[in-house]
Amino acid sequence: MVDVLMIRAEKEIGMGCCGGICSDPDGLIHMEDEFSHHDEERRELQQLYQKTLDIDPEIHVQFMDPRNLLGVAAYFWQQHCRGSISLRQGAASLLLHIKYRAVFVNGEYIGSPDRYEERLMELTEA
Repeated sequence: MVDVLMIRAEKEIGMGCCGGICSDPDGLIHMEDEFSHHDEERRELQQLYQKTLDIDPEIHVQFMDPRNLLGVAAYFWQQHCRGSISLRQGAASLLLHIKYRAVFVNGEYIGSPDRYEERLMELTEA
């Protein structure tokens, strides 16, 4: 089984620092485009996702916000329990590689889109 984790910012319209209080139509601050600066990152990950489906539609892909540290830690724990990575690798990834546009395949940090395709092909052919 191939598990992919893609880190991206969630589009939480109106859920900024004030928890959405300012985002109503009568508010002083309108936050409809509050996370639009992450749109390019989302498009890049969408293209990777499409490539993933082209390689093998059975690959399990998860998208997570980097602020969801509990969910990200659970992903690495799951990969450790499956024997894909060591605890040290999981902890290192959690501490060093959790950033926007980070991609992991079976717990392994993938630094470039070319390496991503290579790794998926290796795992799906095995």
